Amino acid sequence: MALTALFDIGKTGVLTYQKALEVVSHNISNAATEGYTRQDVIFQNMPSGTISARGVSGRGVKLADIRRMYDSFIELQLKTESSRNSYWDVIQKGMLRLESIFNDASDVAFSNAINDFFNAWQELSQNPNGTAERSLLLDKANYLVQRIQVSYRSLLDERYEIFQDSQNLVNEINRYIDQINELNEKIAASPGSLDAKDQRENLVKKLNDIVQITYFEDNAGRYSILLGGMPLVDGGRVYHMSLGLDANQNMQFRLETPSGYIDATELIQGGKLKAEIDLRDSVIPEYMNRMNMLVFDLAEAVNAQHRKGYGLDGSSGNNFFNQIYDLNLTVGSFDDIIFKINNTNTNTYDQYQIQFDGTNWTVTDNTTSSSVTPTVTTWTEGTDTYYKLSFNDVEVTIKNPSNSLDFNFQIKHHTALFFDVAISDTNRIAAAGNDPTGSTSGPMDNTNARAIYGLLDKTIVGNYRPIDFYRAIVSEVGVYSASAQTQKSFQEALVQEMEKRRQDISGVSLDEEAVNLVKYQKMYEASARVIRVADEILATLFEMVR
Repeated sequence: MALTALFDIGKTGVLTYQKALEVVSHNISNAATEGYTRQDVIFQNMPSGTISARGVSGRGVKLADIRRMYDSFIELQLKTESSRNSYWDVIQKGMLRLESIFNDASDVAFSNAINDFFNAWQELSQNPNGTAERSLLLDKANYLVQRIQVSYRSLLDERYEIFQDSQNLVNEINRYIDQINELNEKIAASPGSLDAKDQRENLVKKLNDIVQITYFEDNAGRYSILLGGMPLVDGGRVYHMSLGLDANQNMQFRLETPSGYIDATELIQGGKLKAEIDLRDSVIPEYMNRMNMLVFDLAEAVNAQHRKGYGLDGSSGNNFFNQIYDLNLTVGSFDDIIFKINNTNTNTYDQYQIQFDGTNWTVTDNTTSSSVTPTVTTWTEGTDTYYKLSFNDVEVTIKNPSNSLDFNFQIKHHTALFFDVAISDTNRIAAAGNDPTGSTSGPMDNTNARAIYGLLDKTIVGNYRPIDFYRAIVSEVGVYSASAQTQKSFQEALVQEMEKRRQDISGVSLDEEAVNLVKYQKMYEASARVIRVADEILATLFEMVR
């Protein structure tokens, strides 16, 4: 080998280890960068290319590759568990907010407002003609209405806030897929762009935390991103999402496709968006319906009993609370009608038509244009005849209907917002069981006040007493919140374990990089020393020639 080969060998060492030092420096600089994957250098010897029976020295070293320390299986596991953690994080925070709305452990607990309302009837029964007791009753009734409406409006506000947050998340999705598509093109044009791959990987993880996706890499190194099998990023094309509300005021996510927009709500099966869909359009509406049921059954039971009594002015047949259903009587008559909700469902707020021909009852759901078969129970009390129709978890009790009867009714949607006190004149509060203006007992009659107070211990809300029904809601919210906290803690532990495993493979160890820094520095210096020695040898030869 010629003496000048020493210069070439030394040169390859200097250039190669200079690049290795650059990689080490890059690792150290990005030790705290989110999603950064440690890079490693692969060295390769340079053979001489000479065929010989004896050993032949090579031509030095070269940098064969700079490799990302990337484990696709661990990365996939981390993304999967992180997406689940994001789901439970949103659910847990949402349930904490619901717990604060239904908080029943404070002095201003809603159950106290119910108790205070009925206790005011008890106090009135002790002094039926007392002005102070009647005014106190109206105050407690108005406070009960206020507490119910505050809680219900808080649930509506929560749904609105979730919708706004979901809109922001959709905007983030569109921004992320745009950025991923740009990085796809950079990587396809320059496959060695390792930092671009890290940036893309980090964006995919953030996207997967928002909405669960699947992805794969094509031959050009591009990622195709799929949502429930439908493309978000594919072959250099991006398909954006949008958010609106459907006819039931539930969130509706739409996805752009080559043939137009489609409803993508059912395609969302994980991540923050799925949690917000579940909270806004399933969990919260369920508790809103229960609040409506509590309000409706409570108002109907109190009103039904209040109509039986008499006020100080002799008035009777008055509702204490507002009527919170629409009723249109087209044919016939009845003396009284009482509604009750035993459970809420998708048909609770439909409009129903009820017809009676003197023998048979017919019920039609006008909203769905379908016939409903009621269960009919009849009984008599003195000279009065009662019919109770049960269908779709609703009970309608009709007193003394005419032989030809036809009417429509519909329970008001957002019932709690229509809940209010109908009585403003304290003289019209029906505490008496007999007309005080025509009775020798006068206003001292308290039988109706005692009857209304007795409703506190009766199963007038579904199959529950009013207090028990509300406490069942509070208890369920608490159990669901505790379960969400447990799930979140479990997922956090899994994510931390996955992060640790990823860090062991892909993370930057400053101690290891410090060792490599010294090692490559020594190699660089040694290679430079080879060049210096070759120069000295060559100078000696020139001196010998002289």
